[in-house]
Amino acid sequence: MTTHPTERSAPADDTPVSFHDHLLPGIEAGRYRITVDQQLPAEDLPGARLDPVEQIVNVRAAQFRLDPSWVHAVYPAAHSQGPFGGLLPHITLNPAALPWEREPFTSGVQNPARDARAPWLALLLFGEGELPGDPNALGTTASVTVRALLDGDAAVYGPALDRNAVDPALFDTPCQVVDVPRDLLAQLLPEPSDLAFLAHVRTGGEDAAPGAAPDASPDAAPAEGHDGRLSHDGQRSQDGRLSHDGRLTQDAHAVITTARFPGTGRGRYAAHLVSLEGHVPPPGPQAADDKPVRLVSLHSWTFTSCPASGDGFGRLAGRFTPGNGEHSAAPLRPAPTAGSGLPDELATLLEQGMVPMTHITESGERALAWYSGPFLPRVAPGLPRPEHGHFPDADGLLLHEPRTGTFATGYACAWNVGRALALADPGFATTLVRLRHQGRLRRATERQYTTYRRQLFHSAPSAGPSGPAPRAAVRAAAPTPREQFEELLRGDALSALAASFGTPGDDDAEPRPRTAPAAPATYRLHAPPRSAAPQPPSSDARETAAWLARLRTLSGVPFDCLVPDQRMLPPESLRLFHVDRGWLDALLDGARSLDRHPAADTATDAELDGLLDDQGSVPAAGLLLRSALVPGWPTLRVEARTASGTVPVKVIRREPLGGDVLLMLFDRMPDRLTISEPHQGLHFGVDDQGNVALRSLAPGEVGRPLERSVPVGTDPALTVTTPAGARVLDIGRLAVRLAEDVKPGSPLSPAELAVQLVRAPEQLTLSFEGTTR
Repeated sequence: MTTHPTERSAPADDTPVSFHDHLLPGIEAGRYRITVDQQLPAEDLPGARLDPVEQIVNVRAAQFRLDPSWVHAVYPAAHSQGPFGGLLPHITLNPAALPWEREPFTSGVQNPARDARAPWLALLLFGEGELPGDPNALGTTASVTVRALLDGDAAVYGPALDRNAVDPALFDTPCQVVDVPRDLLAQLLPEPSDLAFLAHVRTGGEDAAPGAAPDASPDAAPAEGHDGRLSHDGQRSQDGRLSHDGRLTQDAHAVITTARFPGTGRGRYAAHLVSLEGHVPPPGPQAADDKPVRLVSLHSWTFTSCPASGDGFGRLAGRFTPGNGEHSAAPLRPAPTAGSGLPDELATLLEQGMVPMTHITESGERALAWYSGPFLPRVAPGLPRPEHGHFPDADGLLLHEPRTGTFATGYACAWNVGRALALADPGFATTLVRLRHQGRLRRATERQYTTYRRQLFHSAPSAGPSGPAPRAAVRAAAPTPREQFEELLRGDALSALAASFGTPGDDDAEPRPRTAPAAPATYRLHAPPRSAAPQPPSSDARETAAWLARLRTLSGVPFDCLVPDQRMLPPESLRLFHVDRGWLDALLDGARSLDRHPAADTATDAELDGLLDDQGSVPAAGLLLRSALVPGWPTLRVEARTASGTVPVKVIRREPLGGDVLLMLFDRMPDRLTISEPHQGLHFGVDDQGNVALRSLAPGEVGRPLERSVPVGTDPALTVTTPAGARVLDIGRLAVRLAEDVKPGSPLSPAELAVQLVRAPEQLTLSFEGTTR
């Protein structure tokens, strides 16, 4: 078993990650006047000159509200806690051009010496007691209408926006705002000329669309890092900016970071993605009053930063390594208490994953029984099936345990659970009963048709050398109505029908004339046989099979049936298990027991079995993770692979159960498990010593560690402590300082600075080769 939560490790996925300075839209949001003037070459002709035509066009983009689906990820995760003191929180947006669709501030401040363009969005971090309207840093905002925001408020400094460029339909819609003290805003926001360093575009990685190229600039040669995973795009178009390219937007995400570090002590923080459009660069107007600045908050979340001794990702994941007692990754079993003195046969049952339970018999008596759920620390033997293939009731699944003289009730419980879940879903129960009735009706019709055809065959007159047999020899009793109808067909009426419709016995022959009917013995007295082509399954059959396939992944099964004893899964533990196929079969048999008649529903059950085989893989193994990693990192990455480490194990189901339990089911038992921070864990900041580990920017070696670093956290010129106690990074001065080491003589671009500030996500690799599971 190995662990490597190193700062120099590459991103957890194998897809290259590229950084770009920005992605400029084809046209910026605003109000445009389009003038069309047309003039013919010969001015002396009548109508040669036409009056110009003008049209006002409003190009609108997100301004007061942000679609929640546009927020791809945030870091730190919402409501998480950990040692985030050396990290720069950031937000990842799906529309890659969104931060550059508008202009920041009213004066359009821009540093002409730099090619990068400043975004109109900024990420601000506020601690407890800093915002008057949110003293506890819970992310609280005030709601005002767009009309009220445009009209302004005498108590605050609001944005100066063009009312004519706003859609009137938005005037009465609400937007969220925060009122920030002017001196605090001046301390947190960088210089307008340095604002561009806080936003960039990232392509590739786990977020990449399938088949999308990691480098999307049309005229930029791929610049892969030393490990093939980090790169930056240093190419520029003629105006010194990245041109808007459709390929880039396929897998691109905009990333906006804050310049403020969370505190090293414990404290809650609220992060707000705010709009700078229409504002004056801080410190703002010099006035005697102390009015705050009203900013539109497009998205907000909270997290808690605690000291390094707290439960961060590395500390939490490190508990699963060997030697950590009950926290270690181990099979799922109720281990006997040390020194309990249990007999060997009882200890063996516990080692096999069985739990002692109280069994109430049908007569009301209480007895000791053993229960085992679908998750076992061993490969379970096959469950013998009855002759007709399905168990009729739960009593047939009570297995006798000869060593203790008790019953094993696991399979019987699975049957009852399946039946209870089927009855609790009226839609499924109705569909299953209707499917069975349709099958019975279809088979009854086929049997009736077969019987009728056989009767017609036996009642047909046999032709001898002298012609048909006498009628009296066929009937031994009074004729029935059917026999009378058949007698009618055997006479002249049958000959007339045969002459009209042709000879059924010879489809290719010409119709015989009415005057020459064929002999009665040559006619078919039954319809031609039906086609042998298989019929497609009905919608009820497909719906039933899909429901059963979900149940086969234990969807809806109570957690107590999966883990019968909480001591099997203590807090901060990881447990591996094999899935008992017999338990799954018993569960499905109970669900399919509604209105089942074994003799009449054989064909329906066979049809369902065939459809279930086409519903994907059957779970064979899995893991249960009970840890603070589950709520703290909602998109935690767990990769299971075989012993070679190259073949991934198929994940059949992944779902959080409760607040801190994660369930994963695989198609086979993995030999290697990698737990890593999610892709938004590709974050930015300094290491534990407050240093920035330098990376190469040379073509073909982008991202390669240079084995040297720049102290940032201890340099007061680079990390400024504000009067409010906040640690704010002087992003512009840092870019100049890093350029001296990695790019002498040239300034760093936002993409190049992002490469320097990358902190790879931590990960833990557990190896199980050669171990007994």
